[in-house]
Amino acid sequence: MKSKGWMELRLFYSLETVQYFLEMVYKKNNIEDPKKNSFKNGERFIFFLKHAEAFYKQSIATPIEVKPILLFYGMAQLLKACLLTSDPSYPSHTSVLAHGVTTRKRKKQNYCFYNDEVKIQRNGLCMHVIQSLFQLEGLNDERFSMKQLLGRIPEMNKVLLFQRRNNPMVEAVIHNNHICLPKHIAELYNMSAKRFIEYIEYHLNWKFCREEDGFFAFDSDKMEHHPSTSTNLLFELEREMRFFPAERDCFFKIPEILAHFLISYNLSMIARYETEWWYDLLLQCSSDDYVIIQHFLSIAEEKFPYYIAKLLLQMNN
Repeated sequence: MKSKGWMELRLFYSLETVQYFLEMVYKKNNIEDPKKNSFKNGERFIFFLKHAEAFYKQSIATPIEVKPILLFYGMAQLLKACLLTSDPSYPSHTSVLAHGVTTRKRKKQNYCFYNDEVKIQRNGLCMHVIQSLFQLEGLNDERFSMKQLLGRIPEMNKVLLFQRRNNPMVEAVIHNNHICLPKHIAELYNMSAKRFIEYIEYHLNWKFCREEDGFFAFDSDKMEHHPSTSTNLLFELEREMRFFPAERDCFFKIPEILAHFLISYNLSMIARYETEWWYDLLLQCSSDDYVIIQHFLSIAEEKFPYYIAKLLLQMNN
């Protein structure tokens, strides 16, 4: 695999480097016994990464019929490696070992993947990642539709637009440590400039700074500046561009990493347990879901490891 994400993740394939890395991260996060924990977790960290790479290698080489299963388990291993940076005792209890996500056990007649949903459980890997790695709250029992989650991935827009599924967004830029949104976005929200600024300050907890050169400039938490941790800016990898939702009620307070994980969980469950629907879709190309799923899988193979690499390297700075 020559993906940019895996090239950077392989920088961690050294026990000496990883132990030093973990010790620095533990010290920065005021975790007790940083040296002891770094020695305890160094090998485990590398093993999680290597196991993830094995899943990804097989996923890239395997047909689409089983690809979602391999991809999901690869993602889970990458997230477990990341968890060791914030929770050196992971897994400290059995409740964090389950996936922590549920979906409908039986698909109804005329089932549509795009309209399906998943639910985040109170315990399990997903919630532990949300709380320990991203320090996010208020997502217990939260439901997300595939439509919402796919809308977090700018690379999906070409497919969604071709299928007449609207997912409007505008380009955003980071300039002088400010997030800058084009002023015309207020019109897209059917708001005055003043009302739009108030809306963003209230819903996103950003602080308005000034208007300049046709942009609204905001201060925000520095996590918003990094594609791997941002919960409101959307990032397109190929062109390295940032986007912002161009309509209301599109703020879901989860980073794109989690959107990939939740979509992949649902697809892995379908590939395992909804065999009849799955093969009807793959062999007959019977609905728009086929193109959506195929496109998502190709994006996730490249983008998820990239985000994990950036997340870890960000900790190293």
